[in-house]
Amino acid sequence: MRRRRSSASRDVTDRGSVAVIVAAAFVPLTMAMAVVADGGRVWMEKQKLQNDVEASALAVAQSSALGGTTCAPSALSLVPSGATCSTAATANGSVATVAASDDVNLYFAQLFGRDSAGIAASASVRIGPTSKITGLRPTAMCVANEALRAWLDSGKSSTTTYTIGIDAESDECGTEVPGNWGILDFDGGANSMSDAQSWIVNGYPGSVSVAESYDGDPGIPSPALNLDEVVGQSVVLPVFANPRLEGAKATYDVVGFVKVRIVEVNLTGAASNRNVKVVFEQGTVKGAPGDVAVEDFGVSSWAVCSFDGRGVCS
Repeated sequence: MRRRRSSASRDVTDRGSVAVIVAAAFVPLTMAMAVVADGGRVWMEKQKLQNDVEASALAVAQSSALGGTTCAPSALSLVPSGATCSTAATANGSVATVAASDDVNLYFAQLFGRDSAGIAASASVRIGPTSKITGLRPTAMCVANEALRAWLDSGKSSTTTYTIGIDAESDECGTEVPGNWGILDFDGGANSMSDAQSWIVNGYPGSVSVAESYDGDPGIPSPALNLDEVVGQSVVLPVFANPRLEGAKATYDVVGFVKVRIVEVNLTGAASNRNVKVVFEQGTVKGAPGDVAVEDFGVSSWAVCSFDGRGVCS
């Protein structure tokens, strides 16, 4: 009997000890659950805010690249009210920065007197004339071409259809390298007719960069080249300067890119009557705004350069 009572007494004592341990552990366990649950919620809201800030910065960049209103309210519709938007000039364009902050309601942490947590995010996007591009057509336009300069002088707003003669119109466009439209050889070696035709229709699959020199096939574009396939299309062309040497050794410096809509092509008859009719357009392309100053011919690009202050945007 004594042994049974002693065993029962120990059982009661053990159950009491467990209850004390559970009671003592309840508060820290609850706090740990609160941290995990509310911490996950804060992290998710932070990621959403970061995505919204990045999307807004890209929208600002697109509007700015196309000459629209910088930091327009429509571009900031995704971020909380009170978000900031600013732009700063760089050597080749500008940088747009959007920053926002918000409060995230906490649930479990309210048991311990904390109702919310603050989050913040920022993103910067570099905007500028494109310095490197893929999908380029090989028919290059002279930087001093009268039609191109007239369009630039209009503030890149003219919708005039310009007639661009094939013959070189000035020494700067290369009287020794005939043709305002030189056919460039982007990949080196012999620029075959089939390569040129493929690039005219589909664009060159590699990348072409400003401040690099490319060989060319100078002279009047042959009627054998079928430019009719791009009539009615908008295409991006290289702009060249400093044409030099002659014949197969001709070399051109790429100084930028211009977008045109091909209206009509006339490559038959007398050389003096051959021409291409175009409408110049502004546009944006996948590419990169460079770190050095590039003349703006109306083709712009942008790229995210910083998240939460991490990254180089100069």
